[in-house]
Amino acid sequence: MAAKDDGVSYANEYAATAGQQAAFFREQAERHRREAAMARLSADLSGGSDREEQTRRAEHLESLGRYDDTMAEAFEARARGPQ
Repeated sequence: MAAKDDGVSYANEYAATAGQQAAFFREQAERHRREAAMARLSADLSGGSDREEQTRRAEHLESLGRYDDTMAEAFEARARGPQ
């Protein structure tokens, strides 16, 4: 019986840890989206090379946000466990 309890305990701990990781990546995604919006605003208010730099920065941050969303989805699936 102890082996079964250990397996359940491990699965519960694994799911909790995966849930924490998912929350972390969701927070990161939101932060990256906010920073991207600020960079877009800065690009709109800037001119020349600074505008291009801010636009590239915004695109990079948006890409990071999408990556964070993907990672969060993966950890959320792990937290749910096998279906």
